[in-house]
Amino acid sequence: MSALAQNQSAATATGSVGPFRWFVSEFCESKLAVGGFFVFSAILFVAIFAPLISPQDPYDLAGLNILDAREPPGSESVSGGMTYWLGTDAQGRDMLSAIFYGLRTSLVVGAMSGFIALCIGMCVGLTAGYVSGWVDTVIMRIVDLQLSFPSILVALMLLAVLGQGVDKIIIALVIVQWAYYTRTVRASALVERRREYVEAVQAAAAQASIPVRVGIEVDYFPETIDEVEARLSPLPFDYWI
Repeated sequence: MSALAQNQSAATATGSVGPFRWFVSEFCESKLAVGGFFVFSAILFVAIFAPLISPQDPYDLAGLNILDAREPPGSESVSGGMTYWLGTDAQGRDMLSAIFYGLRTSLVVGAMSGFIALCIGMCVGLTAGYVSGWVDTVIMRIVDLQLSFPSILVALMLLAVLGQGVDKIIIALVIVQWAYYTRTVRASALVERRREYVEAVQAAAAQASIPVRVGIEVDYFPETIDEVEARLSPLPFDYWI
């Protein structure tokens, strides 16, 4: 079956069962995707209920004992009331509890930085794809410059300049990530810009004040986790032509 026929069948299926049910059906067909979803759900559960399932509160200084510092994994506390399955650090904090509580910060930082970078990348990518010309050239040269440096190196340099703090980490990750979303969205916008209905509006000599609702759609669905891309369907954006 050709790619065009697959896209047409996918579009027909989406229209008949609804976008959400079609997405769930396609998602459940991938074992890797389902497995990753359960792993993420388990991590999210541990992060939310960390105070209830953690053996120790690592932020409670009154509950720490310096005599339990640097204990190997599987050792018991001096008082004998708790087993350190992953050992302790230099301050006597249980490493397993520290990991459970640390998941909260990691998930918040990852979610917020990814969402903000996605919003910025979508706006910049759509602008570059639809405005075109020198604006597209300038934006893509900035994106190429951004992507030419290793992401981790750029993030570490930004943290050295901005200083410590969760907000500084989020800012550094946003600066590192936005270029990836910009390039992906721009490619989709360039394809959508040459669609027949856009050319029809332009050929009809429409006035500059006529709004045209443009739907950005990626005409494929990843079959494996390695092919996962941001699916932007259906996601309408208003543009003036």
